[in-house]
Amino acid sequence: MPLPIVQVSADERERGVLTPDRLTEAHRILRQAGFVILKDALDEVLVERLVAAHEVELEKAKRNTKPEELAKHKGQFGVGCPMEGVFLDPRVIANPLAMQVIEAEMGKKVFSLLPYGTNTSWPQSGVQHLHRDTGHLFPETPHILPATLIVVNIPLMDFTVENGATEAYPGSHLVADGDLGRDVTLEERAATMPSVRVESPLGSLVVRDMRVWHRGMPNRTDKPRSMIALVYFRQLHHLPDSMVVAPPVPRAVWERLSDAAKQVYRYNPIQD
Repeated sequence: MPLPIVQVSADERERGVLTPDRLTEAHRILRQAGFVILKDALDEVLVERLVAAHEVELEKAKRNTKPEELAKHKGQFGVGCPMEGVFLDPRVIANPLAMQVIEAEMGKKVFSLLPYGTNTSWPQSGVQHLHRDTGHLFPETPHILPATLIVVNIPLMDFTVENGATEAYPGSHLVADGDLGRDVTLEERAATMPSVRVESPLGSLVVRDMRVWHRGMPNRTDKPRSMIALVYFRQLHHLPDSMVVAPPVPRAVWERLSDAAKQVYRYNPIQD
């Protein structure tokens, strides 16, 4: 099964705008497969800065993470990203190309929360259990609704089978809970469905409906394999207009955000 890839042109990347045809294609693929890879969506210089900054955080994690903690998670253990520097670049936290696709699916009022982190597969990691990050909004019905949660992953190296590229099941977000059967597990149902390894090169963005079935795979190299994970929410009715549980963002950090990023992270309270 071919990977759901949409090639971004240099002009689209520089302008931060997908052509109408490209946006239609990316949105169609997202709805059908549950995820789409926007290839060459990020500027090379930006990616180099992001990778270098993340290497610093990886080194901190290596020093501070106990071996038993890694073993507990089979080597699939994320690393947090500080709210500073390149980690707040609007092309990272509110990438305009990804946002076009997300807004096509979830409307203009999507929001996210700071801080965010990464999914990291450490050397010699094991196979993660098959799972979905969220279920259906109304699991008691047979109706499949549009997405309410979408994650954008930014690979921080070329993702390959060798270093543990995620296994995903295209179309699995369209499987209703009732279709699983009362005594059927995801693993048993997945055995009847095709899967792909999400081999995505450095500079790409992966936009995924969080209902897609997936799992981290073994990293057989000697380097950690990381990807940034940014979660975006569809605003439902008037929620979360009065939400008070979001973590605070220091005002100095808030003032450095672009207007577009402030709109996306509007539900983080500001801390003076």
